[in-house]
Amino acid sequence: MKRFLKTGVLPLIFSLMVISCEIDNYEGPDAKITGRFLDSKTGEMVGTDITNGNSIGAYELGWASESRQNWVIKNSGEYTNNMVFASTYRLEFTNCNFFPFTVDNFVIEKGENVHDFTVTPFIRVTNPSITYDATNKTVKATFGLEAGGNNVKLNEIRLFAFTDHWVGNYVKFAITSSDCYKKAASNQVNATIGTDTYTLTMNVESNASLFKYTRNYYFRIGALATVSGVGTVRHNYSSLVVLPIER
Repeated sequence: MKRFLKTGVLPLIFSLMVISCEIDNYEGPDAKITGRFLDSKTGEMVGTDITNGNSIGAYELGWASESRQNWVIKNSGEYTNNMVFASTYRLEFTNCNFFPFTVDNFVIEKGENVHDFTVTPFIRVTNPSITYDATNKTVKATFGLEAGGNNVKLNEIRLFAFTDHWVGNYVKFAITSSDCYKKAASNQVNATIGTDTYTLTMNVESNASLFKYTRNYYFRIGALATVSGVGTVRHNYSSLVVLPIER
């Protein structure tokens, strides 16, 4: 019996090894695509969070079962996918910081592809200014807000700070002071977006454990909308500002 097992199992193992060593003859990705997300009114790029931010839901057509591919959008509002198959896709834009939409029969050709998308953000951060007062050790942000639609209300505003350019809602110093973070639900700001000028401040000395060193720090103004029927709503942002702070 022992001999039978040995002589029977060895050929089986060998055959499995041969099968596992066969060359994969499927062709790899043959296309690349890059582009930007541009505000339909201002033409500026619509930034997002690098983590849990906007993404492209891509479905390659022509298969019996469609599978969603998630293409990440950079926090600058740009995107790049260097490993994509030339084909026809349906692109879905949901759970973003702009009004959702779908692009049917989106064709990606072999080689290089460039395509910008025009979107309507839920909130526009207008006339942003972020400055540092070295005497008072205070970072100050002033700005206005503009709703992207009649059904848009304000949820919260915040001045975000961090040590690199990924700064945003998920990459930030954990500063919860009401000077730099205000909620509409608690009546700190009006939920109705009008012509108000908003001011947020962040005291560096009070947060010395975070602003430890003399170096550049990165700041963005973020505004979160309340919009019904659009899925998860993500923050809208001002442009990134880099400030040198001495300690």
